Amino acid sequence: MPNENTYIQSGYFTQERIQGDLDYSRAQDIAKKMLNDGLISVAEFNKLTAINRETFSPLFAEIMPEIP
Repeated sequence: MPNENTYIQSGYFTQERIQGDLDYSRAQDIAKKMLNDGLISVAEFNKLTAINRETFSPLFAEIMPEIP
């Protein structure tokens, strides 16, 4: 398993990837608020999550589960 230095040296954590992660987080916060306010269904939230993952390519999407 690669260590933290491997990712830094390989350029894995670029400004673009970090910005994508921040943008994904903001978009997900908005989607969660819409879900919590009853404006969208769980199915719609999960569709938005999938779209946000494709659009923003977040670094940590694999550890951020969809709501079942």
